[in-house]
Amino acid sequence: MFLETRNLDEKKVFDLVSDDFRYAKALDSFGIDFFDHYNSTIKDICSQNNLDKELLVGYRVSMDESFDLDLETLKSSPINLVIEYLKHNHSYFIKNKLPYIKNLISSLSVEDKKYEFFNDLKFIFPLFYEDFVDHILEEEKYIFTYIQNLYHLEGNVKNHAKMFFQMKNISLKDIAEEHLNEDSEMAGIRGLTKNYSLKYINNLHLKVIFQELKEFDNELEVHSNIENHILFPRALDLQDKVSDEIRNLSFLN
Repeated sequence: MFLETRNLDEKKVFDLVSDDFRYAKALDSFGIDFFDHYNSTIKDICSQNNLDKELLVGYRVSMDESFDLDLETLKSSPINLVIEYLKHNHSYFIKNKLPYIKNLISSLSVEDKKYEFFNDLKFIFPLFYEDFVDHILEEEKYIFTYIQNLYHLEGNVKNHAKMFFQMKNISLKDIAEEHLNEDSEMAGIRGLTKNYSLKYINNLHLKVIFQELKEFDNELEVHSNIENHILFPRALDLQDKVSDEIRNLSFLN
């Protein structure tokens, strides 16, 4: 539940984040680790960090404002715009969302024996993070670049020979099918956390992590749906058109 500004001054950080886990991210954006200040009031936190409370609240409000394009808009947008949108999401994942979650997890105390998966989570997430970044960079370097080349070549086959060899070396159909059928990168973490269930979790730090992981998982699902149901089908159609143009040009020559 979102709290009104006038109620925040004497609210302790623990209670604030318990009521609204996104305040943990809002505090983090100003260099404040919520888990180190459970008993501090927001008034004290702002005073100690020379922070205007309205800025903290403003950041929290901005997190609810969506600037995402709806799926119908993406369906009717040029394919290069779809790619730029996906690359923007990649940047958000790599530079914002995942570093924050990684810091939360690395800061977990493993002394609490009640949660036996602490060490597993600390071990698995950095590996997931590294693999995820590698996957994204490879996708942008090869697949996105290839699709963009198709887009720029459609109706303009001056460089058809170069594109012909690219098409021979990349099976976009196989990539699309593999992408559609592969399990989510988050499957292992989802299993470890029992689908991010908070049922038996009393540790606030861990609750925030679970909620952030669940939110990221949902964002990743939307992202994958855009790739599977908008980008790849349109890219395959585009590839067929360019392929026909190349064949026709070859026939005429």
